[in-house]
Amino acid sequence: MNIARHLFAMYGGLKKEIYILCFGRIVTSMGSLIWPMLTLILKNKLGFDATQIGFYMMVLSLIMIPCNLIGGKLADRYNKKTIIVTLDLLGVTCFLICGFMQLSIVTILIYALGSIFQQMEGPSFDSLIADLTSADERERAYSLSYLSMNLGLVLAPTLGGLLFENYLALAFIISGFADLSSTILIFFLVKDIKKETEAEEGFYEKKESDALWQVLCKRKLLLVYFLIASISGLIYAQFNFLIPLHLEAAFFEKGALYFGFLTSINAAVVIIGTPLLTRIFLAWKDIHRLYLGNFLEILALSFYIFIRDQFYLCIISMVLFTFGEIICTISSTPYLTKRIPSTHRGRILSIQNITSMIIGSLGNVTVGSLVDIYSIHFVWILILLLGVFLLIFFYFYQRWDKKCYRQLY
Repeated sequence: MNIARHLFAMYGGLKKEIYILCFGRIVTSMGSLIWPMLTLILKNKLGFDATQIGFYMMVLSLIMIPCNLIGGKLADRYNKKTIIVTLDLLGVTCFLICGFMQLSIVTILIYALGSIFQQMEGPSFDSLIADLTSADERERAYSLSYLSMNLGLVLAPTLGGLLFENYLALAFIISGFADLSSTILIFFLVKDIKKETEAEEGFYEKKESDALWQVLCKRKLLLVYFLIASISGLIYAQFNFLIPLHLEAAFFEKGALYFGFLTSINAAVVIIGTPLLTRIFLAWKDIHRLYLGNFLEILALSFYIFIRDQFYLCIISMVLFTFGEIICTISSTPYLTKRIPSTHRGRILSIQNITSMIIGSLGNVTVGSLVDIYSIHFVWILILLLGVFLLIFFYFYQRWDKKCYRQLY
């Protein structure tokens, strides 16, 4: 008990709005029943093969590109709370509609529309947390936000797996009402927040009036980081793409239930591991944490090269993968916000999301095609080779970053 109190004590001293936003994320995540099952819905319920699934995921990602840019622009120009509430309500409406119609490709398209609205609010949410915190508080605030999201995910995927076979419509309805309750909390309890004042110190906190492309031209190294983050995102995306396909091939009709169970393990490990790993690696530079996190994710996914029907190996892999996910998540946004001006956070964060979507979506189409042509085992080997390349490239990037941002070292 004393250890737990010591670990969670580091989340004290933040503004009350941070705690409200994080509690809202808990409630929203409790209703996240559909997204982890989307690959299996397309395959088992609608009869798509891996190539078709990859294609639909790619189309969804491409549609999100301009929407993400719009979301980033809105975050930098307008009231972030209003944007979050409005887009949440639009998403909730889509999810509830899906729950009261017969499952078809139209249902998936409406669900995708709701997901796009939620994706658009991402830059506002991340920027709002940055606005509410100083640079020294930011790792703790994003760590708490990530922990909160996963608190709600502990049982949601397993419940989704149980509802998958006969009560899928109910899963859409639960998702909608969970998001609605979160929206109500934010609407009534989060005050209007203006962009931070000049009180924040540090060269990375200053404001700039330059156009977006001029800001990026001054920070060309960030363009290289976007490429690294995109490759990392493609590898991470196999959690929701290749792993469920692997489980279905290995365990047949139990694949959906087992995947839901693994996703719940992921959330449970996040709850235990986030405060612990945040505390352990708080003294590390964010870029060094990012490297370690990517290494652990790649190591964990390499297990699937050897997995046939040994579910215990899937569990060990998921624990390692989650450690890497935690470390990457608590480090990536703080890394960027310390290197970009406050006036451009929303747009630059959205650009990172966009580049990850483009490479990730094109990669998933390729992955799906390779699965249909060759085998899942062969594709896992390719994923491992891509991961090794990423780690080598990232090693040299760390040196370049230190030369460009000596003030942060």
